[in-house]
Amino acid sequence: MTLNQHLAITGVAAAALLSFWSKMEIALFCVGGILIDVDHYLCYIRRTRRLSVAGMFRYFEELWKIEHGIPYYGLCLFHTVDFFLLVALAAFYYPLLIPLLAGLLFHFAVDLFDLLRKKIPFIRAYFLVEHLIRRRQKGYPFF
Repeated sequence: MTLNQHLAITGVAAAALLSFWSKMEIALFCVGGILIDVDHYLCYIRRTRRLSVAGMFRYFEELWKIEHGIPYYGLCLFHTVDFFLLVALAAFYYPLLIPLLAGLLFHFAVDLFDLLRKKIPFIRAYFLVEHLIRRRQKGYPFF
């Protein structure tokens, strides 16, 4: 999904939560729902050795054109169950992190729905160990 789509969907969800949560909790939910995609930027840097944010958006626009031909995209560390468990453990000790975790999980659910809609749910690794195994596939990294 695009950044604009995530901003819009997270904004609608945050508006729905306004009557249940404080402004700080809403802000943390939004941070979790949007900044989770920082891992895409880290992936772009790792693959291209460039720091251009605009270049990252161009890179992923090209990727979306060929995503059905890619067997495995790679690791999006902040989109893994391992990362969610780490944040959940932190939230156990620091309950203020619960809305952040909710935002992360909301974003993940929206992404998963989008991948299922596109019929490519396994293009991404959901566990760190899964990535360590799948990165050995033929054709990875793809460009």
